[in-house]
Amino acid sequence: MLYIGLDVHCKWMTIKGFNPDDGTLVEIMRQSNDEQSLREFFSRFTEPLHGVMESGTNSWAVYRTLKPYFEKLIVVDPATVWGKDIRRGAKTDRRDAIKLAVKMQRDELIPLYVPDEKTQDLRILARAKINASRHVTKTVNEFGSLLKSWGIVLESSLLSKKGQQQLETIKANLPEFSLIVLEKWLEMLKIAQEAENTLAKLVESEAKKDEDCQRLLSIPGVGYLTALVVRAEIGDISRFSKAEQLICYCGLSPSVRQSADSIYFGKLNRFCNKFLKYVLVLRSQSMGRYSKENPMSQTYWRVLTRGKSHAKIAVARQLVRVIFSMLKNKTCWDASKIISRRGSPTIVTLKV
Repeated sequence: MLYIGLDVHCKWMTIKGFNPDDGTLVEIMRQSNDEQSLREFFSRFTEPLHGVMESGTNSWAVYRTLKPYFEKLIVVDPATVWGKDIRRGAKTDRRDAIKLAVKMQRDELIPLYVPDEKTQDLRILARAKINASRHVTKTVNEFGSLLKSWGIVLESSLLSKKGQQQLETIKANLPEFSLIVLEKWLEMLKIAQEAENTLAKLVESEAKKDEDCQRLLSIPGVGYLTALVVRAEIGDISRFSKAEQLICYCGLSPSVRQSADSIYFGKLNRFCNKFLKYVLVLRSQSMGRYSKENPMSQTYWRVLTRGKSHAKIAVARQLVRVIFSMLKNKTCWDASKIISRRGSPTIVTLKV
């Protein structure tokens, strides 16, 4: 059996491995990543292969190409493998590859979830919509900064019709180069808005066709984007055995440091799915004020005395527990099944 570490780059990879039974070594410095070359190279091996590679931009594509040739192939998170230890001596691709192989042989690695092609495609769509909205916001902020530098403050939002009318009047008072820059920002804003609107329609269309998204849409305050992001980023809900694991994956659990009998809880875990964290916290902020009868709202106002950030995170955690239960049991929203208690809300099994 060969244990192989793959240090994958954009166009090529370094391969190094060993056979623990007879001491055989395998080393390839630059193996092309194109599909045909990879198939030709790995089809030569007749013995069972166990391989490991770090996650990266093209890791899912390489994984799907190589999977048929490996008895076991996993993808790992570099932050989990190497931790905070950046002083590892001389760092080379060969050393990284063989260290990955050794760690796999010792069973020291935690594999990542590899999404199927449909889930990966939905992730790209949902993330693009988020980034497009951020680009629109950034462009509008650039407008504001430019106008404020000349002492001009719009009374209405630039995205509103009234704001656009005010902007046309202001143009006549701007110097030459500032006017040119403003016109370019307007062109960029128009393109960004068109892209955002197109992606929003695609998100809505896909969310309407997906069963899990339809369940999530039954939660008050959850829209098409939030539903699609949750469905795409979580993928297979069965990979989480309990809600606390999903909360940690969403970046809503605090970092923990323990020494003897002392336990210290710090800031929220930053090694998480940033897109899930973004939409859940953003949605929780509005859900907390949605309705006095809503359990989310009760949680928000109960924790608000400790600060707005604490209240948002508390609601987000409660929302994750609800999402976990709904996806696990394939049920829809039922506020009567959510029991809010002082401290941590308890989520019971939801019935159809």
